[in-house]
Amino acid sequence: MAVGLDIGTTSIKAALGEITYGQEVNILGVCQASSTGLRRGNIIDIENTANSIAECLHELQRLTGVEVYNAVVGFSSADILSINNRAVIAVGNPGSEILPEDKERVLKSAQNIPLPPDKIVVQKVEKQYIVDGYEGVKDPIGMIGSRLEAEVSVIVAKTAAVQNLYRSAERINLRIDRCIYNQLLAAETVLLPAEKEIGVLLIDIGGGTTKISFFEKGSFVHTVVLPVGGEYITRDLAIILKTSFDEALRIKEQYGVASPFFVEEGITVKIKNIQGNGTREVSVRTIAEIIQARILEIMELIQAQMESLGLMCKIPGGIVIVGGEALLPGMVEVIEECLGFPVRIGIPENVRGISGDFSVPQNASAVGAVAWAAKNMLLAHDGNNYARFNRLFDKLGYFVKDLFS
Repeated sequence: MAVGLDIGTTSIKAALGEITYGQEVNILGVCQASSTGLRRGNIIDIENTANSIAECLHELQRLTGVEVYNAVVGFSSADILSINNRAVIAVGNPGSEILPEDKERVLKSAQNIPLPPDKIVVQKVEKQYIVDGYEGVKDPIGMIGSRLEAEVSVIVAKTAAVQNLYRSAERINLRIDRCIYNQLLAAETVLLPAEKEIGVLLIDIGGGTTKISFFEKGSFVHTVVLPVGGEYITRDLAIILKTSFDEALRIKEQYGVASPFFVEEGITVKIKNIQGNGTREVSVRTIAEIIQARILEIMELIQAQMESLGLMCKIPGGIVIVGGEALLPGMVEVIEECLGFPVRIGIPENVRGISGDFSVPQNASAVGAVAWAAKNMLLAHDGNNYARFNRLFDKLGYFVKDLFS
């Protein structure tokens, strides 16, 4: 069994999956709870965050009948950044065979980046290895070479943000198996290998942040986190329509569309005033105009980042969007018009057992955490097999030497 947890600004999602023989995943349950202790992806109240996580996990236990003690946790904040780095080592083993310890040594060197005291490495993502000048190597173990290079993306966050996440988990006796950047987890379930190979942009429009990640040659390359998301839209609705935040959220979820183009003339809805003791009618087209204005502003920020990173000619695979805002009617069409690339909604389909009710873009990271756990169990299993094979090979070598000596 494996549990994935996505701790977001407005909601917390959890998924539990059974990992069968062969490391295939069968999702047994997915649930979510409101999040009350975060702002723009950062924990601002440990107690409330812990209670929100506990509420979500209790619901997951009720759904599946399985008690939860540990989880792979999706992590994000407005301060996340990625740094591309490269390292090289000399392979000093007899016969120049690259061993697991050589791989670990070059990876450790690659993530050795000078950071200020308030920053910490959340994880490293292996892009490629280069053996004696030959590029594109995914796993160098077992190859022959005298020079081993590694290209990695190092994901960095504020130390306090990561520590607060672990503190929140400790409050409810939850053990965090691994803390993984949310975008990498979502990519496990929504991106196709062909998209990641030729170049694709993954956009997650969450509650408090919008995350942009670029994948190419099968690997994660770069990420940027913008401090705006669905809450930005909801708050603007509340201010302009002079209503409460909760009422604005209800209006957005029930009647919101990404553009007035998709709304018929003359349709109105009743909206409660900010005190909640009166209502008035508002045009659905007016609501759509407010939402569209905020979406266009977010798209302008995304386009500026794409241009600064030189991505405008590097994403033939198009754009994949996830997060709760991806479900707004007309969102795909608006993004296509603004950014000029084909866009599709990212549905977590790369795993078995997930029903249609749960196969929605906002569950991509939680389900991806379960898929990540299964994948890395397989890698660990394969690594153990490799070590056992090497020991067996060594024993056979000694046997042959003794036989002919």
